Amino acid sequence: MAIRGVIFDLGHTLMHLQGTWPKVFERGAADLAAFLEGQELGLDGQAFSRALLECRAEGYARAKETMREVTAQDSIRWTFSRFGLSDPDPALVEGAIDAFLGYEEDCWTTDPAALPVLQELAGRKLRRGIFSNATHDPFIQRLVDRFGFRSWLEPVLSSAGTGIRKPDPAAFAPLLAAWDLPAGSVVMVGDTLNADILGAQRAGMLSVWLRSREDARQEGDGHDQSLPHDPPIPDATIDHLAQLPDCLEGFQKRLA
Repeated sequence: MAIRGVIFDLGHTLMHLQGTWPKVFERGAADLAAFLEGQELGLDGQAFSRALLECRAEGYARAKETMREVTAQDSIRWTFSRFGLSDPDPALVEGAIDAFLGYEEDCWTTDPAALPVLQELAGRKLRRGIFSNATHDPFIQRLVDRFGFRSWLEPVLSSAGTGIRKPDPAAFAPLLAAWDLPAGSVVMVGDTLNADILGAQRAGMLSVWLRSREDARQEGDGHDQSLPHDPPIPDATIDHLAQLPDCLEGFQKRLA
């Protein structure tokens, strides 16, 4: 069966973080505290930010176990409730999310090979899309627009938007349906063994693992030491995104 589509992860695959996660979280918490203290809500902004970080950590652990996303809105609303605002104004919720995520958003930069690779795959008539595990879908959509990926990727989906996280194979169903392609004709490209590669295998797709730096993963398990069993083995491994077209060509020759 010929390769006809490629699903990309976004973070640490088509884009990379400039900086470290501790710095990102520290700055995001400080920006959120400043935002809240400017709202005259009578909240301790620093205490709120600390509580949000705890809530997000708990939410990540729960989402990883259930493969159902805990969104940024969920975490912010839960934290507001803890501080006595059980029904915060939607504008306040969105403002708080933007304050917390704003610095992180600025820290992402496109992989230099991303657009050339997407353009080359388009020239080969391969379908291209994104599925990213993320807590805030507007965040993902803004970055896709900022980096000029929009015209080369369709659809662009996230777990925050669909509610389902990789490695649940159901995460990929909307892309396969949109393309009307069987799973066996699609390749998943991503940097995590326990989400991208395992998810692809469960869905019946081929997989390409793009090895990321050791400290890339937000939760600190960049190379999946936390897997309770032997880690999944990708169909191919690359160290740089620019190697992907040749990798896919190798798949095509093997499948011919």
